[in-house]
Amino acid sequence: MTNPDVKTFRTLPLVLALGLALAGCKSTVAPSAGGDCKPVAVNKGADGLSLTVSDKAVKQIGPEYFGFNLENTEFQLSLWDPAKQQVRPEVVSFLKDHFPGAAYRYPGGTTSNYHRWHKSVGAVAKRVPVRINDWTELPRIEFGVDEYLDFVHQTGGQVWYVLNMKGDIDKLVSQEVMAREAGELTKHIFDRKVPVLRWELGNELDRFEEKWIPDLYVGRARAVMESVRKVDPKARFVAMMADFDAQADRGINASQYNVAVAKGLKDDGVSEYAQHLYYDGEPDGPPVTNRIDHLCQSAADAKTGGVPEKDIGFWVTEHARWPEGQGEAWNGNWHQSADLGAAIGVSDLIITTTQLPQVKGGDLHALHGTTGPWPMFHLPLGQSAYYPSVPMHAYALLRETLLPDVLATRVDSGNPSGYAGGYSARGTVMASQDRSRYSVWAVNRDGDAVEITLNMPALAGRKFKASLASISGGTPQVNNYSSQVIDGPKRQTVSLSFDDKGVARYTVGPNSVSGLTFAKEAP
Repeated sequence: MTNPDVKTFRTLPLVLALGLALAGCKSTVAPSAGGDCKPVAVNKGADGLSLTVSDKAVKQIGPEYFGFNLENTEFQLSLWDPAKQQVRPEVVSFLKDHFPGAAYRYPGGTTSNYHRWHKSVGAVAKRVPVRINDWTELPRIEFGVDEYLDFVHQTGGQVWYVLNMKGDIDKLVSQEVMAREAGELTKHIFDRKVPVLRWELGNELDRFEEKWIPDLYVGRARAVMESVRKVDPKARFVAMMADFDAQADRGINASQYNVAVAKGLKDDGVSEYAQHLYYDGEPDGPPVTNRIDHLCQSAADAKTGGVPEKDIGFWVTEHARWPEGQGEAWNGNWHQSADLGAAIGVSDLIITTTQLPQVKGGDLHALHGTTGPWPMFHLPLGQSAYYPSVPMHAYALLRETLLPDVLATRVDSGNPSGYAGGYSARGTVMASQDRSRYSVWAVNRDGDAVEITLNMPALAGRKFKASLASISGGTPQVNNYSSQVIDGPKRQTVSLSFDDKGVARYTVGPNSVSGLTFAKEAP
């Protein structure tokens, strides 16, 4: 295994480029006017959190709501054991136990645009060196397509594949060749009888050095989709939408780009889109509310492009907390991408999207174990086994308390923390379809404990013994890079008594992510 210290610098060029992109997004796209796509917590002046819950379901969600962006290179350089030619067993075990049904986005982000799949199959010893990142060259892809499919099977997950529509890192390969390779890949996976949850049409081709105009993106996407559908007529596709004005120098803003993509692909049955959201790290990572505004604007763009509103869906195929600062200051804050503050931000984003009917799921960035930004696992020097990061523990806490029906939840919160999003706490409530079980997810960004008030008239006069799982700390800077300071949620039993109006209260700790579950007695 490569020494973790050597890996620290390897993500820098990629994340610096993304930082420059996000730096330009804060004032370039106007917030959406659509009320249904902006569930922002309301500051009523009180310091607590009040959740007013309807019995009406906003939407249903399943295990695919908790996915991972699996960057092929970073994953191979950390969580893949080259000596044994396998994914580290402790990683497989954790994912299998905590995230059954999760979607694993492969080959990841920008890597996907240069990953020629046929170079990642066959006898490992015969695979050739590849350059699928602008910051390193792999001697070969060892965690290739078949190894990925085996990993998905071992963890009980689902396949999410990002199609290469460009070709090579330094060359735009002909459309005919890329379409043919997509069809051959589909057959390879199809022959293994592995279902693909979604095929994603490239990664961020609207920005950075690619900067494809809408016509180029749409034309190549249509050719690739046609080839995939010849093998799998039921294939479902997700197109990438812009979330900042990457092509302002051409006179094309994000909305214009998105409308053109929606209009160009709607007749091919595409009505689902990918969005990448990074947040909570000024100056380049705006608050969660800003990111939701951008997602809602993209949904409005799809409607303007002629896609029926009822069909519009979004997958947040990359999201994470962005470290604060720029340049060397930013490098020194990489730990912020995997500390308790990041766990709170990640959970806030997930909680917020549950109230958006358009959002179908998301992928946490990124599934790797390097010492750089956004690790989901850590392996300090001297340790023999990887263990989860703090955001991974929070992610698992929410997943374990997942229920299928998201209930319409009005959120009222004060803001003693001074969070730029305008609130200190946020929550959402879920239920089983027969309303025999309930879950409450909540985050508290403040340094003091907060009382949560549940207004649920349907439960008036009822008493429950509830289970409260939480991750909390005296400071949001606590992280697991050097040692496992946080090793999972703390659990306690809470007495929950709803009065004759259906109001009950309980308290969660400072700087916390929590999941409360309770059930009605069996008849």
